[in-house]
Amino acid sequence: MENVTRSVEAELAGFTDLFRDLEEYVVSLDRVLSRIGAGGDPGILLEYVVEHGLPARLARARGFVGDALETVIGAEALEAIADQVEGYRDRT
Repeated sequence: MENVTRSVEAELAGFTDLFRDLEEYVVSLDRVLSRIGAGGDPGILLEYVVEHGLPARLARARGFVGDALETVIGAEALEAIADQVEGYRDRT
């Protein structure tokens, strides 16, 4: 993808919600991982992820950003970016 400056338009409320969620994730994950690093039960990470609905909230954030990007770069370019992602793989 070329290195060109372009603007993306989206609703301010969407960016506000996204920032609020990202702030929560960064602060909470830092706290959870610090507690685990200090000997806390690693299950608190799973508890946080499940109780706070992270998978659905992250999917909503991805949709918001993806929709905004797609209007500027197109579906094919967005798909190419998605194809570059290294996701979790079972070690078995």
